[in-house]
Amino acid sequence: MAQRMNIRREDIVRALRIYWRHAWPEGAGVCPVLPDWGDLSLPEVLARFADESARTPHACHRYVLRLGNHAYPHMKFAIEQCVYRGDYYFLADCHDDAAAPRASDSGEWQSLRNVNYQIKLAIEAEWERADLPTFRTLSHEATSSFSRAGQSNGRILIVDDEPANAELTGAMLRADGFGTETVASGADALARVNEHKPDLVVSDYEMPGMNGRDVAQHLKADKDTAQIPVLICTYAEVTVSDLKPADALLRRPFSRQDLSAAVGKLLKRRAS
Repeated sequence: MAQRMNIRREDIVRALRIYWRHAWPEGAGVCPVLPDWGDLSLPEVLARFADESARTPHACHRYVLRLGNHAYPHMKFAIEQCVYRGDYYFLADCHDDAAAPRASDSGEWQSLRNVNYQIKLAIEAEWERADLPTFRTLSHEATSSFSRAGQSNGRILIVDDEPANAELTGAMLRADGFGTETVASGADALARVNEHKPDLVVSDYEMPGMNGRDVAQHLKADKDTAQIPVLICTYAEVTVSDLKPADALLRRPFSRQDLSAAVGKLLKRRAS
């Protein structure tokens, strides 16, 4: 592994123990065995992870262990590379839609997603208290690193219930000369699109209530908004076909170059 790492093997061990305490609390039932890496070096430890790095020329590295939690077997312990300086951070990935993306509107499924999200928040909050890097801490630095461009290339609506994701995506787009607006839910997205008709919608997939695919479905079903391209960003193991009628899929984590290329392609297609 040639790339520079701002985290040490000891940081991974500490982060993993914190994950374990919240994902498998005492009395939660049968708990898997905590991985034991003995005296393995950092490259040897990462070799035990699944490499989910994006397959693009500007790939951000991503290493994961699917460790689950006491309520859901698909949650992941992830180490990702941020677009800012190439630094790495820890992420508790809920991976909510791994098992049943089409069942996301059921009450039972929503309850499970809420449990997953609370576990995620608890894990990442303790990581920050332990001075371990998280997406939230690094994204604030990354957001300020992108300079706003002077030209205006159009208006883009960002739909994301994670403020750090929305802030970073918005900063990247503004650096490319786009005006941006952000909403935190699918319902708010539909209301804003009907009012202001943006040139493009960039939406997260996994959101409470209405997910990104639902947003695309509603927009494409309305003749007044059907021509607005919808780009969905996600960690989920889905394909563009799974997300139809959305126009394109961008896998997280992505770089500014990845986002610029995807947005440019969709706007060019709309103009032709």
